[in-house]
Order: sequence, then structure tokens, then C-alpha cells
Amino acid sequence: MTKPLSPRTQKLEKFIVYFTLFYVSIFAINALVRGNVEFVYYTAVMALSIGVILFINKRLHFYPIVLISLSLLGLLHMLGGNYYIGTVHLYDFYLLPNIFRYDNFVHMVGSGIMVMLAYAMLKPVLLDSFERQTLYFGFLLVLVGMGLGAINELIEFFAVLVFDASKTVGDYTNTLLDITFNTIGSIITAIILVKTKIPLVEIPETNKPLSSEKND
Repeated sequence: MTKPLSPRTQKLEKFIVYFTLFYVSIFAINALVRGNVEFVYYTAVMALSIGVILFINKRLHFYPIVLISLSLLGLLHMLGGNYYIGTVHLYDFYLLPNIFRYDNFVHMVGSGIMVMLAYAMLKPVLLDSFERQTLYFGFLLVLVGMGLGAINELIEFFAVLVFDASKTVGDYTNTLLDITFNTIGSIITAIILVKTKIPLVEIPETNKPLSSEKND
């Protein structure tokens, strides 16, 4: 059992959910009006992801920082796919000339947020003894972050196959750059989390790690 959420936390969670649903709806309507079937597909994937996160959150109760980060990540993706700076698609806009694009930034930040999510989900079930092995625990978080990033690449690959979205998704080099920045973001966030041990989830009493149980 988990402790009842405070009224303030409940209000904050509702605000995050409503804010996320609001901007997703706005971008979905925009995609429908423009006849952008590819982006309607991405919106549907995001809606499914929101449902999964909310389902898990009912069980674990992520700290608000996790939900806020996930919501902002979704907004970054939506802006990247719809906004232009001049005639340049935001995803292709260089934050550092010829070095670092908005797309690279989103992948690096996004993989870091995925590591945060993985840390919050693994925390209730990991043995304390394993968690204290910071090298192994950090390596596990990096692998999970990279794996979740790979799912994003599969989603984009499906868009290429079904919607002929190769121009917007990018070529093989772009895919490898995505994986590279996913890895960088995962490593940085994993190091921060295993060193600081920042609490990101309320652990249910019925979900205590096995190391806390006494042998008969």
C-alpha cells in the first residue's frame, strides 16, 4: 500500500496530465487539418505512451519531477515536428552551427529522461546490495536508456515503411547520430542518479526490495 497523495501533489499531477493532453490535442488537430498522416501516427503513439505512464503511476506514484520531465519531453518532440525557424524545420535547426542540432538536443535530453523513468521503475524491485554496486547499476540504467531510445528509432522506421517518411526521419547517418546522443544522455543521467540517489518514486510497502525480507 502507498500513502495517500497530498492534495497539493494530486493537483500538480492533474495539471501535468491536463497540460499534456491539451498540447497533444492542439498538435493532433493541426496535423489533421494539414492532412499530415505521419504526425497523426506519432500523436497516436504519444497518446498510448501517456496511457501507459498513467497506468504505472497509479501503482508506483512517480515524483512530480518525473511526470513534468516526461511531459516537457513530449512537448519538445511536438515542437520539433511542427515548428519552423524561418524556412528551417526545428528538428534540423542548428543550436551550435554545423555541430549540434535541436534534434541532437532532444535525443540527448530524452534519453536522460528515459533513464530517470527506468531508475524510478527499477528502484522498488532492486536488491539494496545491487543498487550499492554503482558501476553495475549505472551500466544497467545506461542499457535501459539506450534500449528505450532504440524503440523510438523503431517507431520512426515504421513511419518510413508505412508513410514514406524518409525525408523527415533522416538517413542512416542521422539514425547513428540519434543513437550516439541517446548514449551520451543516458550515461550523464545514470552517473548523476547513482551518485546522488535522488528519490524519484514513492515505493509501495508491498513492493519492498527482497533484501528487506528476513529469511525463515
